[in-house]
Amino acid sequence: MVTHELKTPLTPIRGYCEMLRMPNLMGTLNNEQLQSIKEIEENAKRLEILIGDVLDAQKLDMNQMSFKKSEISTDEFMDTIFKNAVHMMKDKNIDFVNNSEKHSIIADRDRLTQVMNNVISNAVDFVPKEHGRIEMGTKKEGSKVIFYVKDNGIGIPNDKQDELFKKFYQVDTTATRKHGGTGLGLTICKGIVEGLGGEIWVESELGKGTTFYFSLLESDGK
Repeated sequence: MVTHELKTPLTPIRGYCEMLRMPNLMGTLNNEQLQSIKEIEENAKRLEILIGDVLDAQKLDMNQMSFKKSEISTDEFMDTIFKNAVHMMKDKNIDFVNNSEKHSIIADRDRLTQVMNNVISNAVDFVPKEHGRIEMGTKKEGSKVIFYVKDNGIGIPNDKQDELFKKFYQVDTTATRKHGGTGLGLTICKGIVEGLGGEIWVESELGKGTTFYFSLLESDGK
């Protein structure tokens, strides 16, 4: 596929960046040169994510996305998500909270991580620069485990909320114009969650914030 061919050049780009950092090969670089290498690496990573989104959307369209399911303890899973994101939150002065309960589900860990990271990334883009707050957690409702990510960002208009999970749709804000993206992230999240037998939805109020939810069956609730 063409998208696989687009992804291939990223490996040597990253490799050459690593080589440029080696003093024995290139000598000692100044701060401006190091910053240029960092920008190349960041844009290569961004391109990899964009291509990955296109690949995943293609798999969903063709009903070819596969899932490697296993039993997952939600408290352990969410703790890993928290630890991987907490340093970024501190750098951005965002109060990051994990309020997860212990439940058991059957799901694809990597795909579930993809959903959480995508929703958290969206929240990061929309919280205020000062006093930003993101809370994530899990709770049980009947036979289902509810995952949620709540922020105190700008909120989403009621007439736009149903559009969020449509392919290529992006709410037109300063944040989306700044950070770009494919407009595929939430579409992919919806496809993954539904592929795991769950559902995903959003609740939001302008000026107060947004909460994304998704539900999966508890493993002993089948």
